[in-house]
Amino acid sequence: MQIWFRTALAILLIHSTAVTSGWAALGQSVASVERDRAAMGGEGQTKPGKGYSIETITVAGMTVKEYVSSGGIVFAVAWRGIGAPDLPLLFGSYFDEYREGLTAFQNKKPRIRKPMVLKTAHMVVERAGHARSMWGRAFIPTLLPTTISPEDIQ
Repeated sequence: MQIWFRTALAILLIHSTAVTSGWAALGQSVASVERDRAAMGGEGQTKPGKGYSIETITVAGMTVKEYVSSGGIVFAVAWRGIGAPDLPLLFGSYFDEYREGLTAFQNKKPRIRKPMVLKTAHMVVERAGHARSMWGRAFIPTLLPTTISPEDIQ
């Protein structure tokens, strides 16, 4: 039992140090993306779009895309992989609004096997999947450039 505990603690510590370095969050500057890629040991790629760019980080069975306006503000995030990313880090100051909206959503809707679509006062979040295959996206409608639609965020 003691070996199991030590192994679990070591995995927890490694995971927490890798995750807590933080990704650029919704509504915040893109300045931290490159630092985050290096801290997580992830591979990065930048893809330009019309009036925005997509910063992609691939790490540990997960791909996270951060959509950045030409003004350098993260207006959307999308993820796909074996689990859910650290949403408090990705959502930043919008996480509390998400959590409150999620609580209200869960209290009103019966549990069904469809993607969850949550619309709060300032953001839209969609999540779906099952064990080892999760995806989701979140965006701030008021920050979307006119050259991209919500359907383009994947």
